[in-house]
Amino acid sequence: MAGDHGGDAPRPVLVLHERTGDWARRLRPRPWAVSARWVESRSTADLLGATSARAWPVVLIEAAADPAPALRDLGSLVEAASAPLVLFLDPRGRPGVVRAAGELGATLAAGGRPAPPDVADLLARWLLLSARAIAREGWTTPTPADPAREPDEWVDEVVAEAAGGARSWSPRGASATMDGRSDRDRKSPS
Repeated sequence: MAGDHGGDAPRPVLVLHERTGDWARRLRPRPWAVSARWVESRSTADLLGATSARAWPVVLIEAAADPAPALRDLGSLVEAASAPLVLFLDPRGRPGVVRAAGELGATLAAGGRPAPPDVADLLARWLLLSARAIAREGWTTPTPADPAREPDEWVDEVVAEAAGGARSWSPRGASATMDGRSDRDRKSPS
């Protein structure tokens, strides 16, 4: 899988900015045609950190009962990010909130609860646009792999390193040599 390292082209970033994690649970299991860097954010700092120095980030923002923080986050994102594609969702369907999100720069603002397949289809199209724009424009800052979220980016490297410098290991000798020091060395201060 293409990654953000090695000579591979940088992948687009998909940020799910929501308080509950519901969209992450609904969207992650689906197959995606474009490999993307997934980021879940809960704060403005996380949102801006995930999108800073990234070309064409794709972002889903979901408003909570109080839409003001989500609208502020949208305003901050549009001001700071490079050409973000933003889907702003207000589950309560308040026309004033949807209108304000559009005025603040959301690519698409919608009220109510759209079906997950519809949201996935839209985000997939935007990820394709983002990938094409990144390839065309030739810039975006690679993001280091996050082992907690994307093991496919680091497992192969760890296995290769272990295979290349592997020493034999046995459970019987592990306690004395696990960190490269003997019991005698552990008792004396380093």
